[in-house]
Amino acid sequence: MHLAILRTGQTNKAISDSFPDYPEMFARLLNRPASDSQPPQFTFTSLAVFDGELPAHIDDFDGYIITGSAAGVYETHSWLEPLFAFIRACDAAKKPVCGICFGHQAVATALGGEVTKWPDGWGVGVRDMHAADKADWMPEIDNFSLIYFHQDQVIKLPAGAKTIATSPFCAIGGFAKEGHIFCLQGHPEFGVEYSAALLEVIRERVGNERTDSALASLTRKTDADIVASWIGAFFTRAEKAEPMSLVSAG
Repeated sequence: MHLAILRTGQTNKAISDSFPDYPEMFARLLNRPASDSQPPQFTFTSLAVFDGELPAHIDDFDGYIITGSAAGVYETHSWLEPLFAFIRACDAAKKPVCGICFGHQAVATALGGEVTKWPDGWGVGVRDMHAADKADWMPEIDNFSLIYFHQDQVIKLPAGAKTIATSPFCAIGGFAKEGHIFCLQGHPEFGVEYSAALLEVIRERVGNERTDSALASLTRKTDADIVASWIGAFFTRAEKAEPMSLVSAG
């Protein structure tokens, strides 16, 4: 299955020489083999949306991953409206789209939801989410943890979407629409070392107390492997055009 990674951002320039960029992070996340003999499930093409690159047609690829970004969906970058239009075209055709962090916010905005800069500041470090109305590609657990880096939050869902992840800090930490939209605020692709280095780079913006707390949280094990399996299942099920059902987590 050939996926396009729509790059809306890149690793922070202060540490970019020491860590892979987002496309490699996602490739490593989604092609972790169950055994040494298992071939990669996905192939990837990276497109720099922030430089004006988008597929000529939604059927150029089997599905799309929209990455995180330092940008805000409410800003005036020239590449935002074309991205939103592309998301709407994918939605209309039920083409599978997975949005992560900024990508989660971009999909929500493009489809009529709402995003705001959160008054309580940054959500950083390892945080827990409750799987509210789980999509049927994410059945294993009722609660999961991921690494988070965000100031903005989705505060209104698009029509027809369901909240699938929630927490007291971030009420809409993930959402799904039918079987073709899957979005999460957290970063399953981020590793501990990269997250620690990024926290130090943005310490002044986040604040010392919240940065130190986030650094301490990185000792906790996350559920990135499980979430990676959800993303993989989402794309393979969408390819087979299986309808989504929502299962209450109770």
